[in-house]
Amino acid sequence: MRKKAQSGRASAGSLAHQAVGRLLQAIFDGTYPPGSNLREMRIAREFGVSQATVREALQQLESAGLVTRQPNIGTTVTRLSPKEVRERVQLRALLEVRAAEDAALRMGEAEFQELDRKLAALGAAIQRDSYYEAAQADLDFHRFIWRCSGNDTLCRTLEQLTVPLLAFVSVLRANGLQHLVDVTAAHEPLLAALRSQDNALIADAFSRAATSSYEEFMDVTASSRRAQAFGMMDPQEREPVISAAN
Repeated sequence: MRKKAQSGRASAGSLAHQAVGRLLQAIFDGTYPPGSNLREMRIAREFGVSQATVREALQQLESAGLVTRQPNIGTTVTRLSPKEVRERVQLRALLEVRAAEDAALRMGEAEFQELDRKLAALGAAIQRDSYYEAAQADLDFHRFIWRCSGNDTLCRTLEQLTVPLLAFVSVLRANGLQHLVDVTAAHEPLLAALRSQDNALIADAFSRAATSSYEEFMDVTASSRRAQAFGMMDPQEREPVISAAN
């Protein structure tokens, strides 16, 4: 009986994992662009799974910052304003530099060979002109560096900051607002900086890498206005609501 219950839980977890993968691809390739409503019943029918499985998948995507769930309203794909892009990029740059500095002290030749493999996978995805695969390979490259830092909290924070940004850029590229170019060369200075263990080189290389794809969208520019017109950016610059103490 216990084995059957464990098997049922494993099966449900596997279905949720598969649903997460399908939703991720749909978000990154622009099938569900920023601001899209993700209706649980419709997705459940499309995926051939239960509504509970879809709900679990959406909860995982919410933890990654890719969707926003509002009680009694529903779930939408996260849509960022120029201010939110700017804030995320600035924080990512600061935190990724720290992660890279820590990682450089812990990485050996085996880790650098793994990064070389991940960079080759990124190049292959770009050659195939696959927006989703390129975004995932790019994330995989950076995620490996974060993990090498040994700081789990830093890894989780960078994940939440970075994944929505990569999804945003992937959708822009899929809709022709930004070109999918060979970015493998842009990652080579990161490898060189890590090998050097020079904190000044690491800070410069990783700060540049963290901001280069987003600079034209961090303020109200022609590019950000085009993205807003396509519904991919939130035109509202919301300020945080601070409630008065009782």
